[in-house]
Amino acid sequence: MKLGTLVKWSFIIGFIITLLGAYLKITHSKSAYPLLIIGVASNLAFIASAIYEVRTSTRINNHEKRMWTIAFIFMSGFAGLIYFFIGRKRIAISN
Repeated sequence: MKLGTLVKWSFIIGFIITLLGAYLKITHSKSAYPLLIIGVASNLAFIASAIYEVRTSTRINNHEKRMWTIAFIFMSGFAGLIYFFIGRKRIAISN
């Protein structure tokens, strides 16, 4: 599997499943816990693959690489949305 494909699908799956799991948790459904576990695992896969993609990119400088890395670690949801819809087009070498 290509890295770009892993970044895209882990973000999409993690985002959707985490939202669904959070909704089910709010409604006190018993099936919320497994969905939240899958969502967190997908988000961790996204964070790791996105950090690797950013750190190996030759299109941005080291300061911007550090900024993206810190954003992924501390603000993964918000940074993930920005990276997925705006930043990845400029940073990723190939999709």
